[in-house]
Amino acid sequence: MIEEAARLFSSKRFDEVLMDDIAQQAGVGKGTIYTYFADKEELYFAVVFEGISQLNEKLQQKVNGQRDPEKKLRRMVHHIVSFFNQNRFFFRLMSIEDGKSEGGKGENRKRWLEERRSQLEAIEGVLNDGVDEGVFAVGNARLEAAILRDMVRSAMIHSDGDISGDEMTDTIMRIFLRGVRKES
Repeated sequence: MIEEAARLFSSKRFDEVLMDDIAQQAGVGKGTIYTYFADKEELYFAVVFEGISQLNEKLQQKVNGQRDPEKKLRRMVHHIVSFFNQNRFFFRLMSIEDGKSEGGKGENRKRWLEERRSQLEAIEGVLNDGVDEGVFAVGNARLEAAILRDMVRSAMIHSDGDISGDEMTDTIMRIFLRGVRKES
């Protein structure tokens, strides 16, 4: 149900997705969906939280055991890129949620912002580790973590599948760590 709901929510506006359509695509009765979810909004956020929870959990696993801050950062970026390449519908849903006003209301919106903050904190932690080890020169770790995360998002939006995950990661890391200035 979650997977079919994700496909429908990522391909249509929220108000265009019908519970009947989700039930049909999932091969279950509509009543079965209501057994697990009170309404369409609850199902929608279950889909969104499934994706972001998987991503956040994997981000933490990717940095455990790695000591080199640059390699940690690269692993994180590579994982985000790979996750979204494999789960394009989650990327579209997360982009929709990111595009909404920061001032959203309700428990779902609050949880969404907490999950996204968790991603920033993970990236920020790696940046601060790099500062402590003399590898990175970071002025504002929170801002720079957000810039890196948004670089990934922008690269995902503007690539038409014509660049591999490794190439995308290499490009993002090169620009983030060294800029685009030609070395002399």
